[in-house]
Amino acid sequence: MMGRLYVIGIGFRPLDQEAKGMLLRADYVLVNKRLDDVFRRYDEYRQVEERIKLIDNVDETIEFIKSKIHRPESLIVLIAEGDPMFFGIGRRIVQELGRDNVEIIPDLSSIQVAFSRIKEPWGDAFLISLHGGPDPDRRRRLEYEVEDIPMLIERHHKLGILTDRVNTPSRIASIIQSSIANSKFSIQMYVCERLGYSDERIIEGTPESIKERSFSTPNVVIVLKRGDDK
Repeated sequence: MMGRLYVIGIGFRPLDQEAKGMLLRADYVLVNKRLDDVFRRYDEYRQVEERIKLIDNVDETIEFIKSKIHRPESLIVLIAEGDPMFFGIGRRIVQELGRDNVEIIPDLSSIQVAFSRIKEPWGDAFLISLHGGPDPDRRRRLEYEVEDIPMLIERHHKLGILTDRVNTPSRIASIIQSSIANSKFSIQMYVCERLGYSDERIIEGTPESIKERSFSTPNVVIVLKRGDDK
């Protein structure tokens, strides 16, 4: 018999009653440094502050959970970003600990919020993650690489892209701008910076204009193919 782990997504909405109840009862509340800044905006933060443990490395987070969850009475909360099962830590946690030992309570995903901000339907979008992880020396293998973006534009009229500090909006724009796809189609890009933060910003432009700029993290990129041919 093991304890329980709740993975709670935050960022855009207040906690629901289930998430709040689990958080207030937790023996440990795990959060990384960037999300700790977000978590501080929640009313519940002060109530659990003494039980918060900051861990930035995913492997270390999982090892800590495994070291504590073997006790049947253990209740651990892992604070995650948005929807933990959308290219997030949720999949890894379930693989490592098993479905029966984990509960996922999601918030909105940043992709979902990004499409809402630009008032564009996202049910017909092709969604990918170019987020290789926080450690440059231990980047995860991605299903698609940034160099695949022109090919994906050829196949799809709308892309939603999770970025990171390597695969930045500027790099994505530069690859699109120099591709055949950019000469064939009218392409519009949106960079949605720091969604849910007080300094949230939406930047719209062509690949030519976006590639010359730098952007705050975290951010999401949306690419729209506006016509078959220029």
